[in-house]
Amino acid sequence: MSTESEAAPAKRTVRVRWFWWVLAAAAVLCTAVGAFFSVTTIAAAQSMPRTVVARYLDALVHGHAREAMTLGGITPRSGDILLTQKAYATATDRITSFTLGAPVTRKGVTTVDATVEQGDRPYHRSFRVVRAGGLPFLPLWKLAPVTPDTVEVETPGPSGLSFTIAGNKPSSDDGFAKLRALPGSYPVKVSSSSADYSAKSGVAISHPVGSVVTPTLFAAELSETGYADAKKAVEDWLDACLATQDAAPANCPFLVKDETANGVRLSDLRWALVTRPEVDMYGDWHDGGWDVRGSGGSVTATAKVTRLADGATGQVSTGDIPFAYSGTVTFTGDGAVFTPARADGSQG
Repeated sequence: MSTESEAAPAKRTVRVRWFWWVLAAAAVLCTAVGAFFSVTTIAAAQSMPRTVVARYLDALVHGHAREAMTLGGITPRSGDILLTQKAYATATDRITSFTLGAPVTRKGVTTVDATVEQGDRPYHRSFRVVRAGGLPFLPLWKLAPVTPDTVEVETPGPSGLSFTIAGNKPSSDDGFAKLRALPGSYPVKVSSSSADYSAKSGVAISHPVGSVVTPTLFAAELSETGYADAKKAVEDWLDACLATQDAAPANCPFLVKDETANGVRLSDLRWALVTRPEVDMYGDWHDGGWDVRGSGGSVTATAKVTRLADGATGQVSTGDIPFAYSGTVTFTGDGAVFTPARADGSQG
């Protein structure tokens, strides 16, 4: 009996000691786990500026326009026809990869620099990040509103040209559009209401904020029909000059002095073409039309001469008078129109 009663307290002592050992081990483990999670959380919070930038760029890499705009604080406005998921799906030369630098804070402003691979070129972009709550030693971050890229398109030419970009028609109808866009190159399709001219389609490249933006040009080009109509307009202009009886016909490339001198007066003047210049048209539309030049032409003039003293008359003629011209051809609702560069009869 005494043996059993002495053994019971010994067993209880062992159990109590085991309990305290387990409790101590649990406390040490909890402290270690807590420390681990604290270090991990602080490290994650410190790298969060890079994380929010990476999420924005990664959305662009994978073609998720709506997600990127949400992350970047980009709110489409009226006329932002390129800031849509559908438009971004048509873009080529989008961002394909990126690397991020460490966050830098200067004068209270935190930025993350990125080296972006887009199309066949790398370039640098800087993103600003701002606090979004959290604790003083454990802040949360978000992207400051991102400024979208800019796309500019211009179609120099007559008013009959129009275009769509990424399948959308800009609200402006003056042959020029300046649009906000996500990074990439957007397809432009140009159409013409005339058989006389058209413009090639292509792509318009976006430009990031801070870069020099130059419009992507889709200049009008003459068709074979347009060239023939333009040439006819020039020839008709020259024929009208030849048909006049003026000594210095307005807007024409030749003249003779029509004056009363030495008691003699000229009248009934007639022009005759000796050599017709070849009509040459150069390049694309420029500064209001297509450039036109003609050289190597010559004319003669005949006129009636009246002697004022007694009214006696006679006929006179000139030798060959060389001439040239230059000007521009454009098209209106009435067809091709030629406008000479000079109107004083001097050679162009």
